[in-house]
Amino acid sequence: GDIVAVAGVNDIMIGETIVDPDDPRPLPLIHVDDPAISMTFGINDSPLAGTEGKDHKLTARMIKDRLDRELIGNVSIKVLPTDRPDAWEVQGRGELALAVLAEQMRREGFELTVGRPQVVTKTIDGVVNEPMENTTIDVPEEYMGTVTQLMADRKGRMDGMTNHGSGWVRLQF
Repeated sequence: GDIVAVAGVNDIMIGETIVDPDDPRPLPLIHVDDPAISMTFGINDSPLAGTEGKDHKLTARMIKDRLDRELIGNVSIKVLPTDRPDAWEVQGRGELALAVLAEQMRREGFELTVGRPQVVTKTIDGVVNEPMENTTIDVPEEYMGTVTQLMADRKGRMDGMTNHGSGWVRLQF
């Protein structure tokens, strides 16, 4: 229950446990869901690259170093090489997380191109599968049809519906 700070341990990762040698029971490792969305981050190859100031970070090495630093503290992303030496596929849990990373890098002076989000698929037994999420939505009864339609448009499958009798409905997809 105590909070401590530890310095000088270079090869420790998020989720690892420092234990008492007399009672070496580590905590279970945290589980991070697999990435669902990917975006390509690469150098700015526009004709206007580097024209906004002298402190901008333009090279592939600078971008790769920054992405590698992000991997140290952000367990929800993965950085994979692409067929181009100046671009990387960055995978994350959602568009917002990747957009926040791109915006942080922009504010730090990086000039980069960012591709459109794409769904990360897996091939299991020769069949291509998309990620699935369980979602619970509490919604007023009068909006139940609209929300159900929006979820159906995104390939959502309703698993359950509970009417609380208070004007609200719980939808499970």
